Amino acid sequence: MTGKPGFRLRFLFLPTREVCDRHATYHGHLVKAEILLDRIAAARAAGLRAVAPALDDADEARATVKPPRDLFSPTTLEYRRWYTPDGSARAQPLTREALADLLGADGLSPREALDRATHRSHALPAADQAWLIRRRALPVQQRPLNRREFHELIEALDGAWRAPAGVPELARHNRRLALRVATLLAGMLDEHVAPPFRVEALNEAFNERLLDHLRQSIDAFCRADAVCAVLLAGPKAWFAAKAARMRAEHQVALVLSTRTHPGGNGSRADRVQPAGMSRAAIG
Repeated sequence: MTGKPGFRLRFLFLPTREVCDRHATYHGHLVKAEILLDRIAAARAAGLRAVAPALDDADEARATVKPPRDLFSPTTLEYRRWYTPDGSARAQPLTREALADLLGADGLSPREALDRATHRSHALPAADQAWLIRRRALPVQQRPLNRREFHELIEALDGAWRAPAGVPELARHNRRLALRVATLLAGMLDEHVAPPFRVEALNEAFNERLLDHLRQSIDAFCRADAVCAVLLAGPKAWFAAKAARMRAEHQVALVLSTRTHPGGNGSRADRVQPAGMSRAAIG
């Protein structure tokens, strides 16, 4: 988690004296948190994005499980995403960018092509698709966390905070560690995620780090703008840097809005900002 080889974050456990120990639920939260933290450490060691709260199991299936050819009409974008014009299957589905390029070759404007690829297919951005494909190929104990597992870790940290009464040293250690993990998680994200915890102290630590991290991203993108201008890297590189900076600024605005209106977060299941726009049914 910190980049040091062999470094692992570990909670303190209470002694267990009975088969049906009254602290079993609390210990279950600690075990779940440690398992998922080990997976984050393994993913980071492998150079992978460790957490992707906007990508779920359905996204993984859409990126890795080829549908039967006769499930879609050849005129639909979902068919074209998986199959070539002669009906042969692609080794991997087209990404959102590749599908937009294909539509552009049909005569659509770049804006309209990207809009259709986004809203009329299940195509994913190239970076997300590559992440999902690589994730699926890894052993379970080494896989980075998707949306479901991210929320499992959040719930485990909430549980770790609620230490049993009468063990102040254990409570201090486990709460300090939960705060540290909440901060580390926020530093791994490049997009707005509404405060996910039930414990307010964890939310505050998460929000502060996420806001700081996104602001640092904006500074980095501004420097990239300047480098592109000085080195004449070309309009495509300049526009890419500018778009990334604008996106980061938008994410900062979202974080600040949740701090201004904390009551508008909705249920936990609805608190993750999607990676892309909503996908319409395939027509």
